[in-house]
Amino acid sequence: MSDWPKVWVLFATYKRTEAACKTIESLGKYLRYPNLHFHICDDGSGVTDDGTNRWHVGVLVEKFSEFYPGVTWHEMDTKLGTFNTGGNINRGIRLAQKNGCSIYMLNFDDWALTRELDIRPMVDVLDIYESVGFIRLSYRVPGMAGVNVRYDPKRLSQTWIWLRLIRQWCLHNPWVTDTYLVSTQPYVAHTRFHDAYGWHPENCSPGEAETRMGQQYNEAEVKESGPQILFPVGICTTHAPWSHSVGRANDYAAQFG
Repeated sequence: MSDWPKVWVLFATYKRTEAACKTIESLGKYLRYPNLHFHICDDGSGVTDDGTNRWHVGVLVEKFSEFYPGVTWHEMDTKLGTFNTGGNINRGIRLAQKNGCSIYMLNFDDWALTRELDIRPMVDVLDIYESVGFIRLSYRVPGMAGVNVRYDPKRLSQTWIWLRLIRQWCLHNPWVTDTYLVSTQPYVAHTRFHDAYGWHPENCSPGEAETRMGQQYNEAEVKESGPQILFPVGICTTHAPWSHSVGRANDYAAQFG
């Protein structure tokens, strides 16, 4: 039995079969953690968009099975021409909880890893420190207001420094107007974050789900006393190990077609 808590990797997808397969391949190659479970969260894709008329989820299961044979999945009953990105993610989180897992990693089908990413420090901090709820693994806007804090991952016996976002500083920073403090770009989170700030907004587009999740955090009554958002200090803050597999705006436009 692993000393590391199980982490569910929620692979959120809608169509984009070719990009999704490339992203899955990158996770198998570069993602490092000793106790992962992969779960496909499909927002009603149905058949693939690569002209083969195969079942999209089935293709992804086969791809995951190249390195992880125990992949699970769910498929939303989302009507053609609409999205329920938030509901799709929430369903995955609740399935993780039902299986005794409170820490999860979110990865969309167009965010592919380009180099090794070890999430052990992130998971350990989320597991040990109740004051932490959300760790962003993607790009940080230079100047986003925060302070360096020390949260040591005990299982690694190492000293780690993180950037902890200060909500009020960020929202009232005269030099930086970026209010996307919560981002659904790749992250690792504990469900305590949603207990404090709410679940992903449902029955809306991916962009709106992200924007409204950010608003929930920005306007929450708990203010700075709730579970905190961290960035790793180091190379991940200046050069995140991800690249987009598709042009996001054009791809969503094509899906609404």
